[in-house]
Amino acid sequence: MARKNSALMFAFALPAAACMWACSSSKNPAPGVPMAGERSEISTLAGRWEGTYSSEATGRSGSIVFELKPGDTVARGDVLMVPKGANAPAEPSKLPGTSETLRTMPQVLTIRFVSASAGVVQGTMDPYRDPDCDCEVQTTFVGKPSGDTIEGTFTTTRSGADATPMATGRWSIVRKK
Repeated sequence: MARKNSALMFAFALPAAACMWACSSSKNPAPGVPMAGERSEISTLAGRWEGTYSSEATGRSGSIVFELKPGDTVARGDVLMVPKGANAPAEPSKLPGTSETLRTMPQVLTIRFVSASAGVVQGTMDPYRDPDCDCEVQTTFVGKPSGDTIEGTFTTTRSGADATPMATGRWSIVRKK
């Protein structure tokens, strides 16, 4: 029975996570993201931004949602990380509840901090468990706004004393009208 419940939880996890980003709501459930920088630069980021990221180094990709209401200095946003192999059919050794399945399940990552200054947007993600090394990592990102688009790069490093860069990638978001 536990195996069946795990299968049901896995079957509903991805659609529920996808709806979190796709379903519009007047209240964004994502955690608050403190904004820093000149008020004039922060105000240029007002709106709902949606986009994607990817890393050739890890084979991972995902979606990004970021929302800042006019006049606010706290935004809402998060990232859905889709590990390599997440869409592959499950093999018997990769049934829900096994460590392999947990390693390939999408996970929601939290944006910790965003700064807008000198025409550059940069920030950090909360530390999270990397599915490849099963270790704690942190991601920093930087991007350049151009009208209703922001494009940039990110770097993922191990947390703690061994802050070795592990992967890099590209991201872009577009302001929704």
